[in-house]
Amino acid sequence: MHASGAYITDCDKCETENSLTRLLNKPFINKKVKNNDTENTGELTKKYIEDNRDILEQQKKEIKNRTYDKS
Repeated sequence: MHASGAYITDCDKCETENSLTRLLNKPFINKKVKNNDTENTGELTKKYIEDNRDILEQQKKEIKNRTYDKS
């Protein structure tokens, strides 16, 4: 690791002097491509909530219809 002000000009591997130059640092910005084929996240979440709400109602009905032995 080198200090931010230190510049290396000599190559340790090939043992040449003044062979290295510093390139400008360029930030990398990762841009995600939006896929138009899929539904929005909010729409998908609503769909799962509605599906699970129906399942929950079915389970509630099943529990109400069960009879328990009080012995």
